[in-house]
Amino acid sequence: MTKIDRAAFENELRAALTHLYDPAALRESRLMALLGLATRADAIITLRRLLLDAIESLKPADDVPAQSRSWRYYYILYGRYTEQLTQFEVGNDLGLSVRQLRRQEKRALAVLADKIWRRYKLASAEPANPPGPSALGDELAWSQSAFARESVDVDALIRSALDTAEPMLQSSPIALDCAPSEGLPKLALQLVPTRQALLNILTVALDWLATGRLVLRAEYQTGDRHVAVSVTGYGALASTAAETGAERLRVARELVSFSGGSLQHDADAVGDQVCEIRLTLPTDSQIAVLAIDDNPDTLQLLQRYTADTRYRLQGESDPARSLALAEETRPDIILLDVLLQDIDGWELLGRFRAHPRLGDKPVIVCTILPQRDLALSLGAAAFLNKPLSQRQLLAALDAQLDRSRR
Repeated sequence: MTKIDRAAFENELRAALTHLYDPAALRESRLMALLGLATRADAIITLRRLLLDAIESLKPADDVPAQSRSWRYYYILYGRYTEQLTQFEVGNDLGLSVRQLRRQEKRALAVLADKIWRRYKLASAEPANPPGPSALGDELAWSQSAFARESVDVDALIRSALDTAEPMLQSSPIALDCAPSEGLPKLALQLVPTRQALLNILTVALDWLATGRLVLRAEYQTGDRHVAVSVTGYGALASTAAETGAERLRVARELVSFSGGSLQHDADAVGDQVCEIRLTLPTDSQIAVLAIDDNPDTLQLLQRYTADTRYRLQGESDPARSLALAEETRPDIILLDVLLQDIDGWELLGRFRAHPRLGDKPVIVCTILPQRDLALSLGAAAFLNKPLSQRQLLAALDAQLDRSRR
């Protein structure tokens, strides 16, 4: 039996998937010999079908939550290799940056490689398995895809973290004051990771202080799209403060980044204030979406998909009115069909792009036509193929919103 080490096998698998529809490349793939296909007359077709079936076998059952890691891995593999989309295109559809997509694609490929490796009982050329990613890194990657964003009350977030930290706070000599946070806008975030981030900064702040008190407060300026939640220390820093808490802050920063938030910290004394750790978290303000489609059933479906989300969708079935309506309502995002009556959707896209007040508004082309490259070349911010799922729609909207805040 031909032997290959596990890392080399994954590299061969990636190469074959990248050139899945290139007969010459598949013919030269080492997978031919490894999977016992080299002598078959239909070897190229068989290898392609084997790889496509392997990807399809990873598709989760319908009752698996849409935000689960297994669904994310399946969509990445299907988009990147079955459909041969670019990393930018797949990341755009899933609401991921290219950097995030690359990390998750690597893990998805590892899952697929394991499945094929076990199925064909491949022999390893090395006695020991190569080291995998760190447990913490893998857990953080899972957390990013496992939790959906939701509308969260600021006071509820703070109270939940304080309830968990209560025993530690009771035993600490450092007092904690929590300023009132009523009347603030709700947040749009992944609750569980963000709560853990807040717990992390609480424990770090407690470790930083030798004596004194901490003040936890939430602040919001009218018109902002974020709320700042800070933990500020007053008193004296511990002698070990400079060497304490770096890993917990790194993890907290990554956890809040899942929701588009950020973390800053400062341990320099200013008067009696000696340290501050601040989370900046996005508000759950309603995002206006204009959907242009002359099919009333499609508009009703899009309304259902965006109900009880941060997106307020207005549908327009008359393409001739859409430009004037967009001028009047100034939507944050525009969804545009292509097969429209009376006016060509591509022409309408051009009008939006050239408009002096609407040209900066992202337009997502949503059509049954397989014209992704054409849509992007004409100035569309993203492309969605019909029929589409609620998950695909919300991921595309989230991606445009995140991009506009960078």
